[in-house]
Amino acid sequence: MIGRIRAIASATFREAVRDKLLLLVVLFAIGLVLFSRVLGWLSVEDELKMVQDFSLTGISLLGLFLAMLVGAGSLAREVERRTVYTVLTRTATRTEFILGKYVGLVLVFWLCIVGSWLALVAWVLTWGGGAFVGATLPALVAAVVGLLFESVVLTSVALFLGSLSAPAIASVGTFVFYMVGHSTEALRELTDQGKNPDFAAAFALLYRVVPNLENVNFINATTSGRPVDWVSLGLGGVSAAVWAAVFLAGAVALFRKRQF
Repeated sequence: MIGRIRAIASATFREAVRDKLLLLVVLFAIGLVLFSRVLGWLSVEDELKMVQDFSLTGISLLGLFLAMLVGAGSLAREVERRTVYTVLTRTATRTEFILGKYVGLVLVFWLCIVGSWLALVAWVLTWGGGAFVGATLPALVAAVVGLLFESVVLTSVALFLGSLSAPAIASVGTFVFYMVGHSTEALRELTDQGKNPDFAAAFALLYRVVPNLENVNFINATTSGRPVDWVSLGLGGVSAAVWAAVFLAGAVALFRKRQF
């Protein structure tokens, strides 16, 4: 089983790396990192902190776009190319196929995120020097680890929605999930402070059932100057893994019911 999942993951990784759309998205993210220097010049605050904050936000959007544009349509592309028939008629099960696709996508998305992050570190090192990078490196590491955790969830959501609907709808659904997942704290504040009482029950329900992506969002740690709470990051990573497992289980269940 492990060998078959590894083979599917390897094939998915190679296919995604050759995808021109992937290259465009990565170039867009690196372009945001380089453009952040312009915003740094315009900022009235610390230039390099603005560069870090804007660049990390751009890398977060990179993870979202990868999930939307590559992950959400990956299953549909396999069906269109009829490669799924070849794989499933051999010894691989549908569960192994979904897991292999997921592992391959996560690996290539992680490669893109880490590559963009290294470009950011090199950019900051060029303008801020080794002392500045050394002082902010723990926060930068925490931020990129959080983005990797976030990508784990987004990829599972994209596969889940991709097994349920057309790629365009799955992409939109992944985007909506990203926006709502980063807004759960606002939903809690609306509930706790008694604002919009007519929608308080709905806000409270959404807060409890929607994964809170802010648990792994440590981008602000690079500008706040506060020590990184590694325990909170670890707990956020565990939560991300649990939610990813839930969405993957849903994707497997839906994919098993599809007729080819």
